[in-house]
Amino acid sequence: MSVFPCTSCGACCSSIEGIDFLADYNNNGKCDMLKNDRCTIYESRPLLCRIDEAYDQLFSDFMTKEEFYFENARACNQLQEKLNIDEKYRVHL
Repeated sequence: MSVFPCTSCGACCSSIEGIDFLADYNNNGKCDMLKNDRCTIYESRPLLCRIDEAYDQLFSDFMTKEEFYFENARACNQLQEKLNIDEKYRVHL
């Protein structure tokens, strides 16, 4: 797998409270740049929001890409469940 299979559910964008790296975008736990469930700065979004680039620049020394994808998919699916997001958005690896 060469690209993380994001399903664009918005769960991660709605759950940024406590993430120091995204503090400038935090509006009561939801990203300020999320409008009508769409990212308004998608092409210039923060590094942490770009899964594959974040892996290359921040996490590749600590785990394999497969491990990173697995952990991201697990966290994504847990957030979706917590936020009662339709199961059609679950990430399957």
